[in-house]
Amino acid sequence: NSGPLERRRPKPTDERFNGEFTLRQWVAEAFPLAISDVIDDHLLKQNNCETNSDHVAKCHLLKQNNSETVLNELLVMIMETGLSCSRKAPIERMDMKG
Repeated sequence: NSGPLERRRPKPTDERFNGEFTLRQWVAEAFPLAISDVIDDHLLKQNNCETNSDHVAKCHLLKQNNSETVLNELLVMIMETGLSCSRKAPIERMDMKG
């Protein structure tokens, strides 16, 4: 069950991704200013510390540093990497050999 304020994001199988418009394009259009529109809300909630000890430690570290901005910057970097690695033409993709 989702609450009335919870956003519904499309699934990769959503009808809107059947033609020229792709899931990658949807994410790219939101990048980087509206990236929170495509990232799962659970990743954006800093108060969402789970019972897993590693996750709890990381979550509390983020809270201590008051780093919502840091979390957002990390998510933007991850999305940027994903977008680069999923470009249509292989020659345009990020070089993984570094």
